[in-house]
Amino acid sequence: MSSKFGEKLRRARQDLRMTQAQLGHGKYSTSYVSLLETGSREPTAEIITELSHRLGIERDVMEAWNTPVSPDEAEFVLLEHRARQSFAAHDYEDARATAHEAAGIAQGMKNSSAWWNMAFLEAEALRELRDGDAFLHMAEEVLNHPLTDESSALKVRAETLVSNAYLIIGRLHIAVEHALRGVEQGKEALPPTSIIALSAQFALVASLAESGQLDDAWLACLDLSAAADGDIPDQAAGNAHWVIGNVAFRKQNVSEGLRHHDLAAELLRPASDIELWTRFNKASAAARMTAGIVEPSTLACIERAEQAQAVIGATMAEDLELQIIRAQWEQLNGRPEEALELLLPVRREGEALSYPVRGELELLVARCLQITGEAAQSLEHLELAREHFSAAGATDRAALALELTTQARAALR
Repeated sequence: MSSKFGEKLRRARQDLRMTQAQLGHGKYSTSYVSLLETGSREPTAEIITELSHRLGIERDVMEAWNTPVSPDEAEFVLLEHRARQSFAAHDYEDARATAHEAAGIAQGMKNSSAWWNMAFLEAEALRELRDGDAFLHMAEEVLNHPLTDESSALKVRAETLVSNAYLIIGRLHIAVEHALRGVEQGKEALPPTSIIALSAQFALVASLAESGQLDDAWLACLDLSAAADGDIPDQAAGNAHWVIGNVAFRKQNVSEGLRHHDLAAELLRPASDIELWTRFNKASAAARMTAGIVEPSTLACIERAEQAQAVIGATMAEDLELQIIRAQWEQLNGRPEEALELLLPVRREGEALSYPVRGELELLVARCLQITGEAAQSLEHLELAREHFSAAGATDRAALALELTTQARAALR
């Protein structure tokens, strides 16, 4: 048998971040799944039916993996492999371009499944490149493709993708709507420990929290907490505790925030995914400082993120966000002048940031100016903060900026 079936089976499993043991759980041994993936065993009709159900793939699509490879398909397979390798190596521009080329070949072959997978990968690469508008366009193209409606798993993945796109560009209420659809579809059709279903829950919690709906976000966290205690990979459980901790910090429940972030730190390891580990340390530092925690553990998170980002490289937006976090540390430790030195260059490149982050940037500049006795100058930045938060749909943060503006004007009278 050709290794085509095995290669596609392996990639489909890895896309869902499943181990061989999880794919075969209760039915096939890890060694048997390995034999299927290496092409040493040919799948029976019964095996194809079972695996297609577990992976959320149409049976006819998986059956087609057994057909001979045409010249066009051979070219597609090479491009697909390169795109996935580039994505894994964090070369997101090459991953985007190669996935786009592969999707074009798939469209020419009228292979909807191949097109869908490459279009999804192209969208993920655009997400990592922080090209919000292009990411949204590609994500909506995936969501609106006819194949998406034919599979619950594809529908959940696409709704989650679109939610993440709207979250990045700061249109939070629309992000919530798509995340809710993904979660509801996942509850109806997928196991609660499914990585696909969990990703939708992550998107829902993030969009609710960013839009200031903290009580609803906490209710969604309760579902996520139950899933994190189930039989899921450490990486997924770590992500769940990270997200729950973020909301706890925002609700001023510091002990719960620390507990969940400490659990996340135990489960998320740089050897498994250094980029994810970097993002976690950045987010944990920001959440801790928002809660007023300026202990050495917070500085350690910042330094780990800085060191890791220097090793793996980062987009402009990622570098700017980390510089804002470092500036916040300086401000909270009584060094507003040093914070402003870090923030003013960031403002010059502010268009690379999402609306919520730009709002936080202006808010921090305003606070530093007030501390240094330049309250009148801070008003301009508070107004910009309010505008950015309003554009993002973050009504609670916009209200805070307005409240601080009122206080600052009263103090100047």
